[in-house]
Amino acid sequence: MKEKNNKVDLALMANDIKYIQKDIADIKNKMEDDYITREEFDPVKKIVYGIITLLLTGLVGALLRLLLIK
Repeated sequence: MKEKNNKVDLALMANDIKYIQKDIADIKNKMEDDYITREEFDPVKKIVYGIITLLLTGLVGALLRLLLIK
């Protein structure tokens, strides 16, 4: 009886491992297809950071001008 339970348990574990392998393959495919790499994102990051820096510099400059004029 115990040997039969062991065979059933092994069959269930093998089935679970197949599902896990399929899920991992799906995750790898999504990572390769849907996501960008750091090298691809770097120019976008630099542009956005540059625009934000210019806006904040202009805001701080305008605030200083208002404070210094009064």
